[in-house]
Amino acid sequence: MRGWRCTAPDRRQEFYLRRLAFALLVGGAAHTLVCWLTLQWGFFRGGENAFWRLFAVIWGGHLALLAFAQSGANRRLRDPAMTEPLMIWSTLVLLLSVVFVEQAQLAVMTFFFAVLHQGVFRVRRRAVARAAVVAVAGYGLVLLSLRLQGDLTRPAAAWSQWLLFAFTTLAMVLLASEISTIRLRLRQRNGQLSELLERIQDLAVKDELTGLYSRRHAMELLAKSCGQARRGAFLLAVAFVDLDHFKRINDRHGHLFGDRVLMRFADLTRRYLGEKDLAARLGGEEFLLVLPVLDLAQARATVEGLMTALRAQRFMAAPALEVTASVGLTVVGATESPDQVLARADRLLYQAKTGGRDRIVIEGPP
Repeated sequence: MRGWRCTAPDRRQEFYLRRLAFALLVGGAAHTLVCWLTLQWGFFRGGENAFWRLFAVIWGGHLALLAFAQSGANRRLRDPAMTEPLMIWSTLVLLLSVVFVEQAQLAVMTFFFAVLHQGVFRVRRRAVARAAVVAVAGYGLVLLSLRLQGDLTRPAAAWSQWLLFAFTTLAMVLLASEISTIRLRLRQRNGQLSELLERIQDLAVKDELTGLYSRRHAMELLAKSCGQARRGAFLLAVAFVDLDHFKRINDRHGHLFGDRVLMRFADLTRRYLGEKDLAARLGGEEFLLVLPVLDLAQARATVEGLMTALRAQRFMAAPALEVTASVGLTVVGATESPDQVLARADRLLYQAKTGGRDRIVIEGPP
């Protein structure tokens, strides 16, 4: 298997190769052993010459399948694991050997149940049914051919064994169908659970209305960013934003309209802020912006662009409404904690609101 790792380095391909090799080598060895025993007991038509020629062909096919997978050609198949092709090939191998085996055909065909087991949890029920039809019909055709040639010893016993094999295979297929149904339901439920888990995670870190980060998660990210800024990775700007007279907007136009204003502002932050910037809703109409920047002037330009875009927004339900915001903007000092910088940004926001609103008040680190 080490050689295969070189040509198929990814783990999934290596897993396919290991499973295919195990099925062919171990299953093939067991099948060869049973047929060899029938040869020793004198129940193999054609003797040793026929035995060696037959298994040279069979093992050649096994190795060809392994070489096909080792080359990576299996990746172009719908099922890279090659489960159904392996099932069909293994079934044909059993049928071919049954042609030469006398009185022990059923012992050889019982290997088909191991073949069927390989596919129950890996392929659809139709693939399992196809393999079963090939096995039962093929087994019957082999017996019929031998009977017509006069080479079928104890025909009644042989056909009784075929009936037993057919009914057992039918039971296996029905069981496989039930397992396939259960597997499909589990897959659907797993998908639903994954969606639910993703939803819960989003609710834990994001504000449900705006889709921005929640206050708690924003504080965690801010603490990490402050640590990076203190190590000199970048300059970190922090802005407190408060939408002006938002209570008045709610009172005049209703809370649903107010929600639309909040969502519009959230959309603007996603449009105007960079990938490394952070925007969070702290509650109500208050927002937090965290901006890795080169200097305070860059942070100011970013926030001013956002405020200008906010003033330009128009709403069909209130065409005359102009939404503005007050901002307190600062940068993190070399030795400051997140609480200290937030306190300063909050103080600057208060100055912006008391100074007439619709403005940005800026202060550098202490």
